[in-house]
Amino acid sequence: MTNSSGIDDPPTSDGETLAASLGSALEALNPAYFGFVMSTGIVSISFFELGVPIVARPLAVFNVACYELLLALFAVRILAFPKRTLADLRNRDRHWGTLTFIVATNTVGIQFLLFFDTVAVAVAMWGVTVVATPLLLYYLFATEIIGARKAGVSERIDGAFLLVIVCMQSLAVLGGLLAEPLAGYGNAIVLLSMSYFGSGYVLYFVVVTVVTYRLLDGPIRPDDWTGPYWIMMGAAAITTLAGTTLAPRLEAFQGWEPYAPVIVGVTFLAWAIASWWIPLLLVVDVWKFVTGGTDGDPPAWIVLFPWSRLGFGFRLHTYAPTAWGRVFPMGMYTACTLNLAGIGTFGLLSVVPAYWGWFALVVWALTLVGMSRAIGRVLLTSDPTEEPARESV
Repeated sequence: MTNSSGIDDPPTSDGETLAASLGSALEALNPAYFGFVMSTGIVSISFFELGVPIVARPLAVFNVACYELLLALFAVRILAFPKRTLADLRNRDRHWGTLTFIVATNTVGIQFLLFFDTVAVAVAMWGVTVVATPLLLYYLFATEIIGARKAGVSERIDGAFLLVIVCMQSLAVLGGLLAEPLAGYGNAIVLLSMSYFGSGYVLYFVVVTVVTYRLLDGPIRPDDWTGPYWIMMGAAAITTLAGTTLAPRLEAFQGWEPYAPVIVGVTFLAWAIASWWIPLLLVVDVWKFVTGGTDGDPPAWIVLFPWSRLGFGFRLHTYAPTAWGRVFPMGMYTACTLNLAGIGTFGLLSVVPAYWGWFALVVWALTLVGMSRAIGRVLLTSDPTEEPARESV
């Protein structure tokens, strides 16, 4: 290659090309990638509750390793590309994805309790999220209200907005689990966890109304339907998990006993809402995968299992980092239903997750294949500035 001075540039080695590709990918790394840890973590927790350790434990170990890797990558990214990191916090298309860090951290904290019985690590992780959550939430809302270019709801809101509720309820879940081993601080932990549970519960109805308006405000194209819309169900599901975690433990703390039956009642309502969403979400998912980007009749493999497009295909491959927003609610519905079924009145519900959990695992595996392909494309591309490769990571 010849430069502007007419002198030939030295050839670029494969190592330099790979380093440039990795640097470019790291700069463009989407904050929503902690959704992968959220999804893997809740699927492993679901199979722990289902009593299938052969699936649950390897996923737990894998997830903790991936969480540590992502922490390292984002730490390097903050140091190497501080301007890009700050730009992501101001970009409404990406900044809500930063909340996945909070949820992922609490999910891994739950795994440390369930799989490794490591209370100290779980406490440290919960402490980090207790401090970070209000700072991050107030910043994001302030950015939307004050600093954002005013636009219609259709442009500013999508399913990712519901990560606010998921974030709050993840704090309530881990806090509820820590209330017993930290009995000396139990009342304070329960108070904080209940405040997040109640706030998230009420806020769900506000936010889901706005997101539903977004869906009804004009026609929706297949490309407009993304994984985070599943959080309409996932936010209700994690509210259910928070309620089923807190309610049985309230009786152990003086003054909280009368609230336990109330929490059980509103928790069942949250589960019913989550269940109501599922048929609609499945239908729209099928519509998206069968019609989106296809010319004429879709191939048979898509018709047989539409979610196959998350992992396979070339022109019809549809993976994006936001696809993990679909997997987490699926796994969460399994976990929350199992916990609700553990409360005597609702024992009949245990039949649901016995089948739904395996469906969630298959979708998780397909999404993992899609993510692996995206990473491979970054490592193999000869042009690190190639825009499709950057966007897919």
